Amino acid sequence: MNTHPLVKEILFSKEEIDSRTAQLAEEIEQYYRTQDIKENTVILIGLLKGCVPFMANFIKHFNYECQTEYMVVSSYLGGTKTTGEPKINLDLNISIKDKHVLIIEDIIDSGITLDYVKNYLSFKGAKEVKIVTLLDKPEGRSVSMETDWCGFKIKNEFVVGYGLDYDERLRNLPFIAVCDVDKLDDWKW
Repeated sequence: MNTHPLVKEILFSKEEIDSRTAQLAEEIEQYYRTQDIKENTVILIGLLKGCVPFMANFIKHFNYECQTEYMVVSSYLGGTKTTGEPKINLDLNISIKDKHVLIIEDIIDSGITLDYVKNYLSFKGAKEVKIVTLLDKPEGRSVSMETDWCGFKIKNEFVVGYGLDYDERLRNLPFIAVCDVDKLDDWKW
């Protein structure tokens, strides 16, 4: 796919993302090999919809027994800024009591959604909740939240591609790019 007119700058190519994702999977696999894990199985929880490309890529490289589950938790509602009020639109279909959980996320920005989800999963009885995110935007934080593993740290810019969207669009770009937000006000889809 060619670049899109709303792309201001490509930050990470598909190849860079693939390489870093493989490294993350290996690091995380090594971590879990040192833990006492019930049934030797980690529960991978993807936060839809943005996690899909990253999670699919991660799973290909993750050589440890796992189950996959998904949640839909949103605090965005179509804009470029968080509403600050996470809402669970789709919950888990399995019990996570006494299980090791790895949340797979596309980006940590304000940290509000991930903080909410991590606390929620702990409340549901998870033995341990860890987070891997493809992107971390520390300047955007409004809560104290750290990731356990991170692909790339980025500046406080609005990014799209590789699962990241603007109003549910641009997720299918095969790279991560800075969105030209100045064009959004009068953009015609």
